[in-house]
Amino acid sequence: MYKKFLLAFFSVFLFACTDINDIPIPDNVLPEEKMADIMVDVHLLEATMNIHAGSVGKMGPGGTPIAMNIYKKHQVSKEQFDESYKFYTENPERLAEIYQLVLNNLSRMQAEVNAK
Repeated sequence: MYKKFLLAFFSVFLFACTDINDIPIPDNVLPEEKMADIMVDVHLLEATMNIHAGSVGKMGPGGTPIAMNIYKKHQVSKEQFDESYKFYTENPERLAEIYQLVLNNLSRMQAEVNAK
């Protein structure tokens, strides 16, 4: 029992000490800054759809899903976004960094709106 506890403790300790920079970002994954920019737009879209649940449809002009406009704006494909999202969710330390960038961007946007 004592050995299992020590093994679990050291495993957690080693995981906690892992530097996120040791985990390379694959070539097919969007950089953190670009992913954060896309996530800002995704969250703004979701908030708009929640506010206008009945009046905002899920389809944009020409029957194209509105989310596709976000991918087009950022010049990425849905597949690139999905692959990147999967990578970052499997690496929570990096995902936390992305969400810190998202929060910073949303806070800046809110400050700009409040200043007007």
